[in-house]
Amino acid sequence: MKKIVLLSITALLAMAACSKVQQAPQADSDEIRFAVSHPSVLTKVTASSFEADDAISLYAVEYDGDTQMPLQVGGNFLNNEKIIYDGANWLPVRTLYWSSNDCDFYALYPYQGSIGSVEQYPFSVAADQSGAGYVSSDLLYAMAVKASRAGGPVALNFKHLFSKLVVEIVEGPKFEGEIPNDIVSHIYNTNVDCFVNLTTGSVEKDGHGSKRTITMKKISNHRFEAVVVPQNLEKKTPLVEITMGGIAYLLDYSLSFRPGYVHTVTLTLNTSPDQEQIEISIDPGINNWN
Repeated sequence: MKKIVLLSITALLAMAACSKVQQAPQADSDEIRFAVSHPSVLTKVTASSFEADDAISLYAVEYDGDTQMPLQVGGNFLNNEKIIYDGANWLPVRTLYWSSNDCDFYALYPYQGSIGSVEQYPFSVAADQSGAGYVSSDLLYAMAVKASRAGGPVALNFKHLFSKLVVEIVEGPKFEGEIPNDIVSHIYNTNVDCFVNLTTGSVEKDGHGSKRTITMKKISNHRFEAVVVPQNLEKKTPLVEITMGGIAYLLDYSLSFRPGYVHTVTLTLNTSPDQEQIEISIDPGINNWN
């Protein structure tokens, strides 16, 4: 039988941001080129930027004179075009040419094969993020307003639409031994379903969606990460469970996951003199993920 320890945490705030840009050269024709930036905070285990063969979904809407026109599922100037990164430049599957009018551009990463609504596009983060589900859950969004050929490559500056939870494990001065390799981390009672608005780049959780337990990505014995739909989690059930050596440690806390932010919880482990219980002190924080 595993032992259960209930803990509570309180929040601290901090801010940090940076980005990395992959640019295309200026076009010498009417072909549309792209300059794409990726939030450089680590979103993949081995990369902090886009990789060759990554692809985005792209829409473009023409202006009517100076009037901005609405994005629609179909009938736009460009409709869900697939743009692929070759390791140096972003190239469309088919050649795209500028309109004589200004255009607004909207983009999602990774590429979405079928988008049935631009105001309530359904999306779900994976419940099992221990493997590939972690990367596929990270949806990025970019928008370029009133772009034209005269302005050069279309600047698509991507941002994270969701939140990220990081759990860090630290051995305290009284901790004896090593953190066991069987350590795992879960997030409880979390809504994994949401709706994305491509016009505004906003996300709203699906109030009727399922609440699941998310298995976090194990980066090492000392670090776990997961992508979470922005939402408020009430203090009704434990938020995070850390299990190691057959003992489960439950973190009981009300947390507001904010879009585009990294929520970090640092757990410092200290072993008591009788060797039968592990004391945990917690240092939480929040940082900008853009």
